Order: sequence, then structure tokens, then C-alpha cells
Amino acid sequence: MSKKEKRWRRFYLILMIFIYAVFVPVTVLEWLFGDGRFPLTAIVVSTALPMMRKNHINQIQSKA
Repeated sequence: MSKKEKRWRRFYLILMIFIYAVFVPVTVLEWLFGDGRFPLTAIVVSTALPMMRKNHINQIQSKA
């Protein structure tokens, strides 16, 4: 595993922890208990991030 790949994996790990532990629960709770709109952004981001991560890491591995 190259240094570049390790850095990106660490970045994605931190990003995913933030999104799944903070962003998604807060937006869903806002929607349920507040006067917020349906959390479409949270749903799209939480489903697209793993696919984006996988494709990006595969690109890095294929270039190396």
C-alpha cells in the first residue's frame, strides 16, 4: 500500500466517521423533531460516500 493510498484511506475514515456519527443523525433528528425538511442530502451523501471511496481507492491502486 502506497503512502498516497494510506493518506486517502485515513481521510475517508475520518470523513465517514464524521458523516455517519454526526451529520446523518443530526439531520434526521432535525427532521423528526424540528421543522426541518426531509434529509435528502444526508441520505444521498451516506449512500454515495462508500461507492465514491471504493472507486477512488481502486483508481489509486491501478495507477501505482
